[in-house]
Amino acid sequence: MSALMRTSPAPANDDACRSGLFGVPVVAAWGMGVDSTAMIIEWVSRGLPLSAVLTADTGIEREETYAYQPIFQRWMDRHHIEHHIVRYVPKRFKHWPPYFSLLENCLTNATLPSISFGRHSCSQKWKIQPQDQWVASWSPAQEIWARGGRVVKLIGYDNSPADSRRYAHREGHVSDLYDYRYPLREWEWDREACIARIRAEGLPVPIKSACWLLCLQMVSRLTATLYLWATKLSAV
Repeated sequence: MSALMRTSPAPANDDACRSGLFGVPVVAAWGMGVDSTAMIIEWVSRGLPLSAVLTADTGIEREETYAYQPIFQRWMDRHHIEHHIVRYVPKRFKHWPPYFSLLENCLTNATLPSISFGRHSCSQKWKIQPQDQWVASWSPAQEIWARGGRVVKLIGYDNSPADSRRYAHREGHVSDLYDYRYPLREWEWDREACIARIRAEGLPVPIKSACWLLCLQMVSRLTATLYLWATKLSAV
């Protein structure tokens, strides 16, 4: 099945989804990358409810990512989508000086992002936590929680092997406050389908979202590996 064919909506499923989401606050996490962009475009095109879009800014996203933000902001404005940029605000510091971005955090504590060590606490701290804090102060969320309901949160994990591993890490995560939905996986979209959907909307395709510090680290690892191999070859 081609990527473009995968983008065709499924009306019966959408009607059931729309009915199930009636009166429920729905927020989407937009990481300014391919997957979450395609997810929002298709979700809106299907006429499904979307109350707000949240973007967590770590302070060190790549310049191309920041350049894409106003492009998609104009698209969201045309579709009357509420969008908020949220940031982690540290309150207690173990070391000096205080930090207010992920880069400053790493410099102050003389460390690298936790994903460098196979953990995900930097994503929890700099992305998930500020989004959850914003939702906690949002009246539609407070109202549905008071009634014992949950906020629906849309997360843009696609159906590719890489995102399947990320999904497996979160699968089974239960919250008293949120119902987590993964629309791209429900639609069986891979990354190519997401790219095709963005292009079909007449928008440029964003680069993969990642902080430049992590990208720099990947280059450093590659450089170190190439140096080791060059040293071995020169010794032959």
